[in-house]
Amino acid sequence: MSVMDKGTIDFAGIEKNVLVLSIADHLPWGEESDDVHLLFLQNKINDYLRFIESGDVNEHFKPKSYDNIIIRIIGKYSFSPDCIKFLDMSKQVVNNAGFGLEWETSPIVSESD
Repeated sequence: MSVMDKGTIDFAGIEKNVLVLSIADHLPWGEESDDVHLLFLQNKINDYLRFIESGDVNEHFKPKSYDNIIIRIIGKYSFSPDCIKFLDMSKQVVNNAGFGLEWETSPIVSESD
C-alpha cells in the first residue's frame, strides 16, 4: 500500500495511547511530477480524515484503546519545500479537526535506493 492507493489505510498501530495511521510515501520529490505527487498526498490525507470522522476507525480500533489520533506520513525521500508548505497548511486543517499530522523521512531506506 502506498500514497497512490486511494481509499486504503497503509499502516495503523497504537503507540503510547495514540492511534497512529501511517501513509507510506515512496515517490521522489523535485521532479516535474511534484504537482501530481502533492495531489496523491492530499487525497490520501482526505481519505484518512474520512476514515476517522465517519467512525469507520471504531470498527477496527476500540475507542477506549487510544486517547488521540495522528496521521503520520513516512516518506522514502526528503520532502520538497513545496511539500513542506503543503504539509504545514494540512497540519492546521487536521489539527482543527481534532487530530494530529506529522511527517518524517524513513530511517530505514537511504535516498540512494
